[in-house]
Amino acid sequence: MTFTRRFFILVGLGVLPLLASGFYPPLAYLAVFWNAVVGALALLDYVRSPRPETAVSIRRVTDEGLSVAANNEVTLHVRSETPAPLLLLTVRDEPPPEFALTEGARQKDLRLAPYQEATLCYTLVPPARGDFHFGDVYVRVTGPLRLIVRQASVPAAATISVFPNLRAVGDYELLLRRAHLVRRGSRRTRVAGVGREFAALRDYTPDDEFRVIDWKATARRGRVTSRTFEAERSQDILLLLDLGRLMRQEIAHTQKLDHVVNAALMLAHVAAEADDRVGLLTFADAARAWLPPRRGRAQSADILQALYAARAEPVESDYRATFRFLSSRWRKRSLAVLFTDIADPDSSAMLLAEIAQLASAHLVICVVVRDPLVSARVRQMPEIAAQVYEKAVADEVLADRRRALAILGRRGVLVVDAEPQELSADLVARYLTVKGRALL
Repeated sequence: MTFTRRFFILVGLGVLPLLASGFYPPLAYLAVFWNAVVGALALLDYVRSPRPETAVSIRRVTDEGLSVAANNEVTLHVRSETPAPLLLLTVRDEPPPEFALTEGARQKDLRLAPYQEATLCYTLVPPARGDFHFGDVYVRVTGPLRLIVRQASVPAAATISVFPNLRAVGDYELLLRRAHLVRRGSRRTRVAGVGREFAALRDYTPDDEFRVIDWKATARRGRVTSRTFEAERSQDILLLLDLGRLMRQEIAHTQKLDHVVNAALMLAHVAAEADDRVGLLTFADAARAWLPPRRGRAQSADILQALYAARAEPVESDYRATFRFLSSRWRKRSLAVLFTDIADPDSSAMLLAEIAQLASAHLVICVVVRDPLVSARVRQMPEIAAQVYEKAVADEVLADRRRALAILGRRGVLVVDAEPQELSADLVARYLTVKGRALL
């Protein structure tokens, strides 16, 4: 129990006659009487105020699994359980301290009529995958006379799991439309392209290559006819995720690994919708998890579970051992999507030297996350000396990065270099290009 400001104001009023009693002693009795009345009223207020743990019932509602680096809504349903109105009720939730609060407030003052229900809503952003703990909900009930406040906790502790960005996967079609990437290949339908599978005949157009002309059909129909092909389906996609120390770096309060996990999960979902087989290899100084390419919901669930458990480690990644491990487990030519980090040619020398081995056996896409803060420093117009230094350093960082990525390009590796919010869209766009042009 705590006392309110009104209580202390009333007690302060009782001090005035006590101070004046030096001039007129009987006023001391008035001060004692006044404070006794205030104390009695506070005791009455305590007796009449309901116990917080029984005055309300509280139910916390969240998604079954929260999404990392995304807005997740939390709702508290607060219901009065007393026949008397609750004139002033304060409810305070205790989310995991690691989460960032982006919208709303986790504390709210309420007025509830008997058995009335109200809600408290706020939005959190989890910084990483894993299990996190919500605490109990704290409730403060102010007495009818507003002299005392009774406080207690209502049991609501729960452990919540934070997964890769499942919401982005559910909305991937909208993401593709916004990025102008919608093609018929994003669903399980025929994809017109330059694959090897025959699709249909149509009239020749000036843009067609001569090799697609069907001369037998031309002779039979009496007009020049072209063959159309659909991009090959049931291709093999290998997701290779680096769990080394470079992936521990944070971008926008979230590790690089979490950003690439979201992109990998998005690609796995889109590839499964296109009827491709998807496999996964996570590695650091050695291989960690290996799932050979398969199709189906069971494989998607296994990939999700493996990505949920993946953690960046403070060790150097051994690309040579990883690529040898892959070659011993999987020999079929596939689209190998390598999620890693590249800073400059010197620090990434091992990757640049060893990736030729991977590129000789597979078509490789290297996916790296660009730090938007560095890009912002490059674009800024310096106003003070410190900003000039920041801009110069950022220019040098990006130049080193571009040189390293250029080496990858010369070795036949496709590159996706994007900021976190654009990474999934750019990666899916590159995948659809590879599939539509039958580059694999």
